[in-house]
Amino acid sequence: MPDFPVTLAVYNILPVVLTGVALWYLARYVASQDALNHPLALAGGALILAGGLAKAAWKLIAAVSGIDLVWLSNALFPLMAPGFALLAAALWGATRRRPGRPPDPQAGRVAPRVLWSAALVVIVLAFTAAALRQWVFATPRGWFLPLLLLASLSNLAVSVLLIGTSMGLRRWSVAALFAVNLAMIFALQPIAMATPKTLALHWLEQSLTALGTGCFALAAFLLNRIARGGGRRRSSEPPVAGHASG
Repeated sequence: MPDFPVTLAVYNILPVVLTGVALWYLARYVASQDALNHPLALAGGALILAGGLAKAAWKLIAAVSGIDLVWLSNALFPLMAPGFALLAAALWGATRRRPGRPPDPQAGRVAPRVLWSAALVVIVLAFTAAALRQWVFATPRGWFLPLLLLASLSNLAVSVLLIGTSMGLRRWSVAALFAVNLAMIFALQPIAMATPKTLALHWLEQSLTALGTGCFALAAFLLNRIARGGGRRRSSEPPVAGHASG
């Protein structure tokens, strides 16, 4: 049975809210680059947010009532893993258009059906592996590892794409904010696996998560603003991808 105070459970809501803000602005960024891929980004963001809300709700219910809804806790990766895969596909499509390319609407464009198909194939493979490990090979929590790998690799792909895009636009501060979020993801891995997990470790974990998601939200806001023409840039810099003047 989890043992943490209500204050920690409430604090856990903050990273979820910040993640939701970041996902909203990333979906708007994708729409600014290729509106046809906007639904893909929205679907991915909705799944990621649902996973975060499920985990936050589990902690809050457990802290307040002492009821351990295991299924609610376990919903994190089955929702978040496909969500990050879909978001990574949407961002890959959006970032295919590089600064300096001709103002052709089709230049560098990837058809939405290709992105959907690629993401769904990866998702189906991961869930198939999870099902086989869980029900065929009877591995304890066999479903967890394939979905953890899908979530981790997709999250890494999202971060690399966003950092690369920001650097391509010479927005070093935005790239740095995305890099801080990526660094926090790596820093959280040993804490997540630590046993026994003390209350101090729980607070440290949530504080690092809040720091990372805060940087993620700010970076996503800035990237979207730049893509929509709200950011300053030197006259010698190329126009933002997908927004070159005709």
